Amino acid sequence: MFRGRQRKIRAPGVRPPKRNECAATDWRTGEVVRVRSERRSAEAFCQLIELCVARSARRKRRVIIVTDRAKIHRADGSKKVAALLKRYGRRVTLRYVPSYSPECSPMELLWNDWRDNVTHNHDRDRIEELERDSDNYFKRRARDPQTVLRTLASPFGKREKCRN
Repeated sequence: MFRGRQRKIRAPGVRPPKRNECAATDWRTGEVVRVRSERRSAEAFCQLIELCVARSARRKRRVIIVTDRAKIHRADGSKKVAALLKRYGRRVTLRYVPSYSPECSPMELLWNDWRDNVTHNHDRDRIEELERDSDNYFKRRARDPQTVLRTLASPFGKREKCRN
């Protein structure tokens, strides 16, 4: 912003309402599967895994999820995750990136883009408006999955040709 023309950002108050977005991306197609919840929890993570399993079952594929080592993502940290992994057996594999290493998780690049476009410096009064902005962001990404693949630096993303 130009000096003297900064936008006024309203302070959210003492305890503003929050939502959690939990998402996974198909490394080959760029399709994003996501779940929104009231808070970050193992239940939301399990819902995401269920959606990924349903999607992969249609294509007769296994689910491999690369995630961080948060307690809600581990079988030894959550009984729900342990039960889900036991139920699906070899159909679901969780791979963990090293702690404090967001550069090892390509999904962090998409989350950074999402934050830049949705949550950073927003001027929304109500959480529903912010949720709608998030929905619109993911709808735009769904229309052009190649941008998702390029954001993730996926080897399956088509490179844009240089125009001279």
